Amino acid sequence: MILPPFHQRTATYNLILACSAFRTNLIFQKGIEMGDERSGARQSGGVNISGGTVTVGGDIVGRDKIVGTEISRVQLDQILRPIEEAVRTAPPEKQPEAMQKLEELKAQAAKGENAEDGVVAKLVKGLVGLIPGAVSAVVSAFATPLLGGIAGPVTKHVLNEIQGK
Repeated sequence: MILPPFHQRTATYNLILACSAFRTNLIFQKGIEMGDERSGARQSGGVNISGGTVTVGGDIVGRDKIVGTEISRVQLDQILRPIEEAVRTAPPEKQPEAMQKLEELKAQAAKGENAEDGVVAKLVKGLVGLIPGAVSAVVSAFATPLLGGIAGPVTKHVLNEIQGK
């Protein structure tokens, strides 16, 4: 590996080196500083690198950290709004049944990690069966981190099936 001069290493580069050191069981010597000398030391997220030691405090998360096992109703309403709009544009005779399935889906999704995968899959399939135009809205909703996190193998199979995969 070709390394730039020591003084040109960025904080990100040093973090990569530190992670590599953990993998290969190397110990960094004093001298690697992470911080901006002009504005003082900085810390982002749960990673704290100081001096010659690397200390990890808290969780290191690549993107969205989902805490807790339940999802709030406000979050669900926001995520599922496009599906609700698709239901409202459906033929009037199908709207009540589709709206009922959507409410049941919201109730299952609100359980978070405790949602029953088979029930969620059945509701998704039922919604799309009633309103074929809702496929993209349903797939988009389950592409969000919150609903994607509760989608088990059965739901993922149904999502692939309704997309024609």
